Amino acid sequence: MSKESYHVNRFELLMDAGFGAQKAGDILISAFAHTGRYVFIEPMIPAEISPPARSRPALSGAIIRVADFDLENIGNTTDLMVAQHEIVLDRRLDDEEYSPSCRVLLDMGDQKNNQDSYEMVMKRANKAGLRVYPFEITDEAQTILKFLAGKGKNMYYLGMLSAIYCVPEDVMIAEIKSTFGKKLKEEILNKNIEIFHQGHEYATQNIDFSFEVVSESNGEGEKVLIDGNTALSLGIVDAGFKLISGYPITPASSIMHTLAKIFPKYGGMVHQAEDEISAVGTAVGAYFGGTPSLTATSGPGLSLKQEFIGYASAAEIPLVLADIQRSGPSTGMPTKTEQSDLLSSIYGAHGDNTQVVIGVGTMLDCFYAPQLARYFAEKLRLPVFIMSDFQMANSYKVIPKPKTFNLKNVEDISDEVLNHFDLDRLPLDIEMVRDDQSNPGVPGHMRRVTGLNTDNEGKVNYFAKTNQRSHAVRNEKVHHVRRSMREPQMFGDCREGDVLVLGWGSTHGAISEAVVSCQKQGLKVGGLCFRIIYPLPLMLADVFKRFKKVVTVEGAYGDKYKRTPLAMFVRSKTLVDVYPMISRATGRPITPKTIENQVKELLKNL
Repeated sequence: MSKESYHVNRFELLMDAGFGAQKAGDILISAFAHTGRYVFIEPMIPAEISPPARSRPALSGAIIRVADFDLENIGNTTDLMVAQHEIVLDRRLDDEEYSPSCRVLLDMGDQKNNQDSYEMVMKRANKAGLRVYPFEITDEAQTILKFLAGKGKNMYYLGMLSAIYCVPEDVMIAEIKSTFGKKLKEEILNKNIEIFHQGHEYATQNIDFSFEVVSESNGEGEKVLIDGNTALSLGIVDAGFKLISGYPITPASSIMHTLAKIFPKYGGMVHQAEDEISAVGTAVGAYFGGTPSLTATSGPGLSLKQEFIGYASAAEIPLVLADIQRSGPSTGMPTKTEQSDLLSSIYGAHGDNTQVVIGVGTMLDCFYAPQLARYFAEKLRLPVFIMSDFQMANSYKVIPKPKTFNLKNVEDISDEVLNHFDLDRLPLDIEMVRDDQSNPGVPGHMRRVTGLNTDNEGKVNYFAKTNQRSHAVRNEKVHHVRRSMREPQMFGDCREGDVLVLGWGSTHGAISEAVVSCQKQGLKVGGLCFRIIYPLPLMLADVFKRFKKVVTVEGAYGDKYKRTPLAMFVRSKTLVDVYPMISRATGRPITPKTIENQVKELLKNL
C-alpha cells in the first residue's frame, strides 16, 4: 500500500439495514480512540423497520471522521466509501457529500444478477469524479459467511478499513471481543474474527493505498467516547433525577434504553407510559410529590404534551422535558435531523405560558444540561426544556471525562456548571403566585393544586388584579434568568467586525469550525451558539451592534418570505435585522465549508 498521511479524514461504511454497519463503525471508532485519535461518528439509520434488502430505503451505515485534533462535527466531504452493493452506493451519491478525490470500494458480490444496475451506478460514480475500486469477498471468507447464515460481511469490511486506516489488528480484535464476547458463542465469535482477518489480509494485499492519521495521544487526562443521548442520560443520573416517564419515539427512545440499564443502581425508575400525555402527566405528578422527574420525547410527542406543559406553569409544579428533535411535521423523517421545534418549545402552549429553554450543542452540554434544567425547574417552578436533535443525540465523539457532582439539592449546583452556561446564580428568594409551595404530606400545609388562576393563598380567583399579578409573577421568574445571564461566549478572537454568525444546538461544531477558519484568513467574522435560548441575555442587542451583519445558521426551513425560527425569535427580541443565512431542512448536518462559503459571499456585498 502507498501510505498517505492526513490530519483529518472522513470515510463511510454503507450497507443494508440489519447487516451490522453501525456496529462495525462503533468498533472502529473505539479502536481509533484507544490508539490516540479523535473521532466523530454519525450513524445513518433507515426510518423503515426492516426495509427490504437491496432497496434504496435500506441504506444503513456510519460516517466516521478521524483526526489528530479535537472534532466537533462530522466535517464536509467523504474521502472513502465502502459499499456492500451498488444500490446503497447509488442512494448515498444522491446526497453529494463526497470529495473530488473520493475513492469507492464497491463489493461486486451481487453483480452476477444485477449487471446493468452495477454498470449504471459505476458510470454515475465515475462521472462524478470518484475512483471506483471493485472487489469481491474471497472464497474462503464466503465459506465462513455461509456458516454464519450470511451474516458477517461487516466484519470483512471492518478488516479492510482497519488495514486501510493503519489500526493494529490486535487492537481491533480486542474491540471485537469486548463488543461481542458476552453476546456470541465462542465458535461464532471466532468465526467473526476469522472473517475480520480475511478482510484485513485482502486489503493489505490488494488495495494500493492507505490513510494514516497519526496522533500520539488525544490529549491529557481520562477520555470517554460518548454520544449525545448517552451523555444526557448520564447527566440525568448525576443531576439527581429519580424518575423518567416516557413513551417510545425516535430519536428520544435511547435515553430510556440507557436509563433502564443503569437507573435502578442509583435509586431511579424508568416508567414507560401508555402514551405521551400519560408520560408528561406522570412526570408532573411525581415532581409535585417531591421526586425530581422528567420526560423525554420528540416533535410529535411534544405536541401532545402541550396541555400538561401549560398546567405545570400555572400550577407551579417543576417539569423538565427533553425534546430530541427530528424532521417534521407529523411523522416526517424520524431518523433525520432538524431544528424546527424551537418556537413550539417557546410558544407552543396556550395562553401566556412561561418556561425556560436550554439548547445542547456539545457532549458536555448534554451532560450538564439536566443539572441546569433541574436547578431552573425547582427554583422557578416552571417547565424547562432541554432541546437536542437527531444529529446531537446519535453522534459519537471523544471528550474529557466530565466532572460529576451527584447533585442532591439544587441550591448546591456547582459554579462550574453555571459557568459552562454563562450564568450567575438566581436569587435565593423568588416570588411565587402561591405563597405555600409545600410538598404533599407536610402537616398543616394542605393546599389546592390547580391550573385555574389563584391568589397568593392558593384560592381560585378570577379578579382582574389577581390574574394580572399571576402573569407578572410567572414572567418575573423568567426575568430572573435574563438578569443572571452573562454575555455569551464567542468563537475565536473576533468580538466585533463584519459578520456575526448565530446558531444553537447541533450547529455549534460546524459554526465554530467555519468561524475560526474565517478568522485565520483575516476575515472579521464572529460566531456564537446559544446554550440558553429562552430567555435571551439582556445585552444581546449591544453585542449585535458590534457587527455590520448578523446572520443565523439553522437546520430548519426558511425562504425569502419565511424566516427561520431562531432568526425570527432573535429579531423580535433585539429589533436587529437578523438574516437567516443558511436555512436547510434536508435532514443532513450543515457543514463547516457551507457556512464558510456563504459568509464569504455575504462579505462581498457588505
